[in-house]
Amino acid sequence: MRENGLGELKRLKRLSGAVFDLDGTLLDTMTQWNALGLEYLRLQGVEAGPELTERLSTMSLRQSAEFFRTEYGLKIELAEIVETMKSRLITLYDEEATLKPGADETLRLLKERGVGTAIATATSAELATAGLRRNDALGFFSALFSCKDPGIRVGKAESAKVFDVAREFLGTPLDETIVVEDALHAVETAKKAGYFVVAIYDPTEDRRKETIRQIADVYFDDHFAFAAWLRENLTSN
Repeated sequence: MRENGLGELKRLKRLSGAVFDLDGTLLDTMTQWNALGLEYLRLQGVEAGPELTERLSTMSLRQSAEFFRTEYGLKIELAEIVETMKSRLITLYDEEATLKPGADETLRLLKERGVGTAIATATSAELATAGLRRNDALGFFSALFSCKDPGIRVGKAESAKVFDVAREFLGTPLDETIVVEDALHAVETAKKAGYFVVAIYDPTEDRRKETIRQIADVYFDDHFAFAAWLRENLTSN
């Protein structure tokens, strides 16, 4: 955690809303997401280098499929590539996804203290809902918003719109709302939009860990540390 984290929270009037990312923040699914492109190409007889993961990190499934066709010369229809990868993701969220250790403690604490919570994710609403339902966590959230939703249609690397839509649904002022994220590009976007940003460590962001730590208002290695910080700071909420 950043040493100045507790002091930083004082700039919030109070904590009335929390907007959570999903993958890598609440669900322990980023490793599988990162392997998705490599696995797909391997099935097509293409061995891509580890740098592919970095290039795909902010792409949608459709953008990834387009990239595979242009970069690797795949002669497979775009829709077929997307459907094959989506099928793998359906299995992940329906049957494999688990909460990150301590995440349920964080969510219970916020609910007990009357803090409104919503999801803002780049994953489709269908998959995100399945992953949360599988872990009995869907009921913690008032709403779930995806960058793919018709009224949003823009990624976190380009815009804070999904965070803003979630916050507006909660009805909480900007200076009473935190954004909880794991990825550098999303942390940067939320900070630029004026949010108090809580960063949670995920192994897939190891190379960017120190940069995230410097940008976020507070940084935690896990949800247990986050929950402890919340207990201390929500005493008078």
